[in-house]
Amino acid sequence: MRTRRRWITTLVLLVVLVAGCSQTPKVTRIAGTIIDTEGKPISKAGLLIGSSMTKTNSAGQFSISALSGESQAILLAKGSCPQILSLNLGQDAQTVTLTANPGKPTKRSGSTVDYILLFDSLRSTDITGDSRFTYLTGNDVRKASLTHAGIINLNEAVEYLSPEALHSLCQILKTRHLVWINQDLKDHLQVFAADSRQISNLPFKQRRGVKQINALLANSLRGRDSSRGQYPEGAEARLAREVKSYMERMYDVTYSGPDLERIKRVAKPVIEVSERPNLLFTFGILEAPEYNAYALPGGYIFITRPLLEMMESDAELAAVLAHESAHITHVHAVKSYERQVALTVAGVFLTVATGDIESSFDFVQAIGDIMTVGYSKEQEYDADATGLRYISRASYDPTAMLSLLTKLQDLEYRLTGRRRGYSRTHPATENRIKQVKAQLSTNEYYRCLDEYLQTL
Repeated sequence: MRTRRRWITTLVLLVVLVAGCSQTPKVTRIAGTIIDTEGKPISKAGLLIGSSMTKTNSAGQFSISALSGESQAILLAKGSCPQILSLNLGQDAQTVTLTANPGKPTKRSGSTVDYILLFDSLRSTDITGDSRFTYLTGNDVRKASLTHAGIINLNEAVEYLSPEALHSLCQILKTRHLVWINQDLKDHLQVFAADSRQISNLPFKQRRGVKQINALLANSLRGRDSSRGQYPEGAEARLAREVKSYMERMYDVTYSGPDLERIKRVAKPVIEVSERPNLLFTFGILEAPEYNAYALPGGYIFITRPLLEMMESDAELAAVLAHESAHITHVHAVKSYERQVALTVAGVFLTVATGDIESSFDFVQAIGDIMTVGYSKEQEYDADATGLRYISRASYDPTAMLSLLTKLQDLEYRLTGRRRGYSRTHPATENRIKQVKAQLSTNEYYRCLDEYLQTL
């Protein structure tokens, strides 16, 4: 019995020790000054430590919080190559003086290539060594992006940087195109062309788990870009055919006039930096008393007149349109519809036997469900996060998303006495605000990189 108790005591102590060792890393507060080799302060420079970012003031001073244990900082001084500075961060707050020796901008060595492919591995693609285009990928690209552009995570950066910054990045990395796969559209290539400064969306197929992208990139290089003016396909196209007539039966819809022209103007740069910039969008104003906006399959975005009039700036309007366009670019409606189909199939064995499953579902009812039930909470949060990224890279102030949600929260309090959200189709506004606040630091991090890259 005593032996058993000793084992139990020992086990408890081990659990306590393991729990103590797995504590969340502490955050260290750092203040200091950055100077050059002559002792002069370096002003208005970006300082990146891990995932944290700050800028020096006119006296070269900075203040930043970062995880203890970080061993290096990246200095981004206007018109100079990135500088990697050594750090020795403990757990206590500290004051440091960092000495930098900024030099002229540099580029990746070697010849210019057709594509830089931001894939974890080419093994799951049909690209081979004898492809009809030149390309780079892997560690060499990651090292060059850090050394010459100050970018730690290039795969993430391309989702946040503006077309102007991506153009500069292509020059630094000596490539004509950047290619990546968005995590939400896993069967589409995102291709940024340095000459046009535009992003194309190229759907691809898979055969036995192998991505068929070799011919797609070869054709794109020859100017055979099939992505221009894309129309929706499959279930999205079938749902889209019902949208316009459904909305016009439910609402008095305005499709022209100065307010519509403003919406189109504000939306244009947002759509151009989205994952589906080639999709043709249709906008309409709903002459209804509610405060809401709707994103429906096939590129249809409708905003009610009261909500439109509540937007005091183009940036706030851009935040609304970015949120709604994210629902469309990430095909949330189609995913919701397909889930509903899957749930219903269990009860329609006779239809399954005929092989005509989709014809048994009411597409008009599916549109109505989107209007009344809305998207899932996960999809709404994704639309906020994605929309925040869209407006930032489209050069709108990302804090407009926060000011928009704050207005909607105030509206919610006035109209409902805090009993429900401003809209029946959105999660609690308070929770949306918390998420956006948490993500603003990431946007600010990449805005700093964006501004820096455009000086090189």
